[in-house]
Parts: sequence; C-alpha cells; structure tokens
Amino acid sequence: MMQGGSRLNGDGKSKPKVSIVCVTFNAAGTLPALIQSVSPQKTDEIEFVVIDGNSTDDTIDILKANDKAIDFWISEPDNGIYHAMNKSLNYITGQWVIFLGADDLLKEGFTGMVSILKDEDTIYYGNVIFYGKEFTKVYDDYYLTKLNICHQSIFYPRSVFNKYQYDLKYKVYADYHLNLRCWHDPAFKFEHADYFVASFTEGGFSTHTKDLVFEAERDILFKKYLKRKSYYRYLNRTLGFGKMLVRFILNK
Repeated sequence: MMQGGSRLNGDGKSKPKVSIVCVTFNAAGTLPALIQSVSPQKTDEIEFVVIDGNSTDDTIDILKANDKAIDFWISEPDNGIYHAMNKSLNYITGQWVIFLGADDLLKEGFTGMVSILKDEDTIYYGNVIFYGKEFTKVYDDYYLTKLNICHQSIFYPRSVFNKYQYDLKYKVYADYHLNLRCWHDPAFKFEHADYFVASFTEGGFSTHTKDLVFEAERDILFKKYLKRKSYYRYLNRTLGFGKMLVRFILNK
C-alpha cells in the first residue's frame, strides 16, 4: 500500500465543500489530463482524492509527481470500481462528492455547480459533454428508464452515503442502482442545474463490460423504485403493448 498527497504534508483542507474522487487503475495515459483539468478549479472549498487499485503502469509516478495538486491518494488492491468508490468514503471530508473517471475532464461549469450546493439532502446534477455533443436532459421518473444520470454530472451529499453504498453485485451499473434508490427515497430530491460539469468519451469500463445481474433485474428494479405509470410505459416501449397489458393485468 502506498499513499500521498498534500494532506499528508499538513496541508489539509478544513471542511471542504466538495470532494472530487477519481478511481484509477493503470490510467497513466489519461490521468495527467484529468489532473490538469481539475487543478485550475481547486480552491479551499475543493479537495481532490484519488483511489488507485494498485496500478502497474506509470500511474503511481504520476500521482507522486502531483502531490501538491492532489489532496490525498492511496494505491492498494481493490475489488473493482465500485469497491474503490465505496472505499473512498473513508478518505473524503467534503459535504458533497462527485466521482470522475481517469479519462474524464472537468469543465468550467463545475465552479458554477459548487456555488449552488445548498440543501444537504438534495442530489444536484448538471450537464455533460459526450463525444463533443452537449447533454442537458432534465430527468423525470420515466426518462430514468431510458438512461442513467451520468455520474460525471452528479454531486451527492454525504447524507446519501450515510444511508447507502454502491451494491457490489452490480459490476457496471451500481451507480444506476444507487440513483434509482435515491430517486425513490423521500429523504432525497434531485435538482438539475444548467452548468456543464464534465466531458467524456465512450470507451470506458461500461462500454466493454456487461452487467448481467442488473440486466436480469432491470424490470424488477424499475417496478420497485419508479412510479407505476413509468414502469408500464417502459414495458410498453420494450415489450410491446400486448405483453405490457398482460403484465399489467397480472400485476407483474
């Protein structure tokens, strides 16, 4: 196990507002660009934490070279992305947390999002740029059956993780599952703000890996966590009217 960062040198933040967490593994090719995008937006309100899964490329050298730009980093074996994200909760001190991948880039709108974070039971989310295209969707109950809210745009209050963690049985879509639980939970609300938070391209973990457990449980999860009307609209879209009607009659 190795660790570093400015916090270990006595330069820790006192009660930062937002913790930016990056989970890495053999990310030497993209990590420098992420750090470069984060550094200009670092203030006393922002801490930057990197959780590395015992990389064997030059990732550790990059982390060491950027000790002043990173508040805390640790490198040790883990059990995958969501295990590392759960583990990061032991090292962050911010009131809100946003998770970025090593191949993401933080955009200027991040600062605007930070300025509106007020209610500690609200999950705020902004816009993203995906492959050069702007994505500005304001979600409703039904649209959540079509697409998950991009984790690169979400600022979770710590109160979410006082109640939930990522369920590790979902290898790719544990964040989707978390959002469904929070959407259903009356203790939390979601609020959109028109700021571009991050940009990213296709080609990451979720592109090449299937989440067979989530796919098998998708219908059950939508029925459990979303409104009845949204669930049956989803079934009509995916199965057709006839099969949807049968499930409606049988209450399945």
